[in-house]
Amino acid sequence: MPKSWCKKHHVKAGEELDFIEQGESLVVSPERNLTLPEITIDVRGLTSKIIWRYVSSVYRAGYDEFKLVFDNLDNKQRYSALSYNTLNFLYSDEKDKGPVLSPIEVIQLMVNRCIGVEIIDQKSKSCTIKELGRTTPQEFDNALRRIFLLLISLAEEVSSSVKKGNAQENLKSVHLIDTNIDRFIDFCIRVLNKKGYKDFRKTPTMHTILFLLELIGDEYKKIAIHLIEAKKMGSKMTELFDIQENQLKKYYKLFYKFNKEACLDMYEFDIMGHTYNREVYESLSSDEKEILHHLKKIGIYLMSLAELRVDLEY
Repeated sequence: MPKSWCKKHHVKAGEELDFIEQGESLVVSPERNLTLPEITIDVRGLTSKIIWRYVSSVYRAGYDEFKLVFDNLDNKQRYSALSYNTLNFLYSDEKDKGPVLSPIEVIQLMVNRCIGVEIIDQKSKSCTIKELGRTTPQEFDNALRRIFLLLISLAEEVSSSVKKGNAQENLKSVHLIDTNIDRFIDFCIRVLNKKGYKDFRKTPTMHTILFLLELIGDEYKKIAIHLIEAKKMGSKMTELFDIQENQLKKYYKLFYKFNKEACLDMYEFDIMGHTYNREVYESLSSDEKEILHHLKKIGIYLMSLAELRVDLEY
């Protein structure tokens, strides 16, 4: 390799290079593995929700090791076991008299759902989080497919609850599926920030795809909350849920087996869904219209994803 090129890209003897075939050319590039310096994040005085976001953002950014400095909470009202159910405390009114999570508990909850990192050092007012092991492109592909399968499972769970008419206990577990979706999305974004997508030019496109997939999971979670509180849904809602579930499954097939026919089918199916929405809208109750609002947003996200899938192809 030319000495000037190696020096410019910090390539040293023994390091691996990527070889990418592009038509009749073979493109050589350094192995993409962003290494960021260790940083210290001060989260003193922040609420649980904001601490959660800080940890998530640093993890997604791709830092291998980072330190958090926090307050030592001394007014925790009662002990709360650390589990996925504890996530509900983050989204409740912090002025409520419910359990209060200390900063280290919030951090531990976040680390528990972050793939590949652990707390390696913990003190009364600080802790250090470090990546253990090595991230590979294969792990990204596996995590991405898992996101799709979990989203389909989420859609099926919500749709099944509507058909059964009274499955509130099943709906209460929907947030667990959504949490797992978020785990894999956080991991995939971390990999993109550290290594980039396999076609490096498409890294921003894949970032956007992951963001929209996360929004779809959030919409289904909101639907589940509405269904728990709403009255029994009519038969027309069953059809609406089936349409949206089928559209999601069509996109999953399009993503992994792209072709013109599947792409055209997505657009035709979307038109059919819009037509049915207009036909039944006036006959829906206020609760049903609220849920339809979320289903329509899912449809919008899916069509945006279809456009991005075309972008990945070229």
